Amino acid sequence: MEMNFFMPARIVTGKGCIVKNSDIFSEYGRKCLIVTGRKSAEKCGALRDVINALETVKISYKHYNKIEQNPSYASCRQAADEAISFGADFIVGIGGGSPLDAAKAVAVLASDAGMNMESMYSGNWNKKPLPVIAVGTTAGTGSEVTSVSVITDTSGYKRSFRSKYTYPAVSFGDPSYTMTLSDDITCSTAVDALCHCVESYFNRTSNEICRSFALRGVKILCEMLYKTSAGASKLTYEDREKLYCASIYGGLAISVAGTAFPHAMGYFLTERYGIPHGYACGVYFESFIEYNVQGSPEEAESFFEQINISPKELCGIVLKNMPDRTCGISLAESEIKELVPRFENNKSLKKCYGNADKKFAEELLRRLFLKHLS
Repeated sequence: MEMNFFMPARIVTGKGCIVKNSDIFSEYGRKCLIVTGRKSAEKCGALRDVINALETVKISYKHYNKIEQNPSYASCRQAADEAISFGADFIVGIGGGSPLDAAKAVAVLASDAGMNMESMYSGNWNKKPLPVIAVGTTAGTGSEVTSVSVITDTSGYKRSFRSKYTYPAVSFGDPSYTMTLSDDITCSTAVDALCHCVESYFNRTSNEICRSFALRGVKILCEMLYKTSAGASKLTYEDREKLYCASIYGGLAISVAGTAFPHAMGYFLTERYGIPHGYACGVYFESFIEYNVQGSPEEAESFFEQINISPKELCGIVLKNMPDRTCGISLAESEIKELVPRFENNKSLKKCYGNADKKFAEELLRRLFLKHLS
C-alpha cells in the first residue's frame, strides 16, 4: 500500500466564496499584485470580486494584466518587477492555467530581484517565494492545487518547475466564473482535465490516493464530455460545477504523479502552431489509451471496469470535443526529425509504463502527423 500525499493549498469553494471569505486575504499581508490575462478575469466577474474583497479588508493592490496564453518568462519578469517596486507581500493569480502558472513564477521572481531565468527553472532559490492566492476561472488545468508552473522560456520552449513552496497558499473555486467560457475553451479545458486524470492513473509514480482522485475525475468527465461537445451555452451551473470538481480532482491526481507522454509531446503543438493546451494533449489521448491497453493490460482492465466504459467509447467522447483528430497538423519527415531530440530522457515519458522513449516518440509522431506527398 502506498498513500503518500502532500498538498498544502487551502481550497475554498462555492458560489460567492471570495466575497464570503474576504478576511482570508488579510492573512498574507497588506499589499498584493493581482496577475491576470487581458480580459477574461474582468469578463467573468472574478476580478471585481477580488477587488471588492481586498478593499473590504483594506489591502492595497496593483493589477498586472499582460499575461499571455502560455505565459512567457518576459511577462512574468515584468510582473515581478512591478511586485517588487510596489512592495507586494503576496500575489493573487486570477484565470485559467496561464495566469495561475504565471502567478507562481512571479512569486518566485519577486522574492529575489537578482534572480534570472535559469535560476527560476532550477528550483534552487535563495529566498522563499511570496505566497500565492489562486482564483480559478476555467475547469481543466488544476493549477489551483499543484505546485507546477509551466512558463515559456526566451527560446520559445515550454518548461516547468515545481517546489513545495509553489503550491498556492489558498485557492478559491467559484464555478460561476466558468459560465462565460466559450465552447472552444470549455472543450479544451475539459479534455485537459481528462488527460490529467488518465495520465496520472497510468503512471509509474501513481499511488492509491492519486488513482482515487483520477477515477473520480474520469467518472464525472465521462458524463460531462457528452454535454460539452454539444455546446457551452447548454451547460447549467450544476454542469459547470461538476466540470470544476473534475478539474480539481485531476489537479490533485497530477500533484502526486505528474503527467505522461500526451502532455510532454503536446507542448510543441502549442509552441509552434498555437493549438490550445487541452487539444494538444488530446491529440495523443487515443494513442495513450492504446499504449496502456496493450502494454499494461491488468491496469487497463481494472481502470475501465471501474469507470464502466470501454476504451473505444472513452476515446470517442474525447474526439467529439476535439476540432479533429490531429488539430489539422501535418509534419514533414525533416520536421519530425527536428523534434525528436527534445524527447531524449524526457521525465514524462519515463513515467509511462513500458518503454516510452525517444524512439517511441519518433514513431508516434510519424504515425500521427507524417505528411504524405502525392
